[in-house]
Amino acid sequence: MNGVPELVCLGNFTIDDVVLPNGTERPGCTGGDALYATLAARSWLPATELVAPIGNDLPAHVIERIGACGLSVAGMARRDLPTLHNRVAYEANGDRTWTLYASEEAFDVLSPLPADIPVAFGNARAFLILAMTLPAQRRLVTTLKASRSAIVALDPQEDYIFGNEADLRAMIGQVDIFLPSAEEVRRLLATEDWSAAARSFAALGPRLIVIKLGTDGCLVYDAVNDVEFTVPAYPGAQVVDTTGAGDSFCGAFMAAYLQDPADLRGAARAGAVAASFTVGGYGVDPLFETTSLQMRERLDGWHP
Repeated sequence: MNGVPELVCLGNFTIDDVVLPNGTERPGCTGGDALYATLAARSWLPATELVAPIGNDLPAHVIERIGACGLSVAGMARRDLPTLHNRVAYEANGDRTWTLYASEEAFDVLSPLPADIPVAFGNARAFLILAMTLPAQRRLVTTLKASRSAIVALDPQEDYIFGNEADLRAMIGQVDIFLPSAEEVRRLLATEDWSAAARSFAALGPRLIVIKLGTDGCLVYDAVNDVEFTVPAYPGAQVVDTTGAGDSFCGAFMAAYLQDPADLRGAARAGAVAASFTVGGYGVDPLFETTSLQMRERLDGWHP
């Protein structure tokens, strides 16, 4: 992409070993929240780029594939560490267990720094900060809100919540859009009253709250206009691997929102459609293989 991006997605690259409930294993899947979110967003907003450090062992064909789809590699700073490697084991009820084959220190080093944001990306309209370590998110939120007038959206990381509730609340108060999952809401507020949770988060400062509810869709709360609604998950999608579905939702939601901030329901539907393609295969492959036309046709044919 040439020129200034409208949306920049900041997060990680990963290599994921996926284990399904029936014991099927798919090792070595290319993943990472930044890549899921960026590819999903570009179906709605081509002027989207990513900032995500890469390890010293990320396969060359992955980098080539990213460049071939039109993404800049300028935001992919190389670190002298192996790429983050995860094992994701799913249970029959949809629960999953993540095993990170790296230290918390390595996770932090392989998360983006403010200095990793290319100068050409600095005037983007919005930045989506995806799940990573708490210190990494804090650095990005503080820097982006202090030095730019762009919209800043935050997707937290569930693993750091316990013991860091006050720090997370302070960070939520700095951002414009907050996009937690149901599990993150449970951990932070100990509730499944999504409507009350959305208002609790909005009271901290964000103008827009989007709670991702997995197969139950999402709840959106527009704090400025005091409007709340829900959008279901896209029905009937083939489900192979749900890794990255939430990241894809966030990327597509932000992209559609930037195109039409007044159509929040449309943005939530775009997020649900992107997630429905993501779960149809392993890793980010479905997003590389799905065209913008296919995304839009699915959206246009769905009227929840």
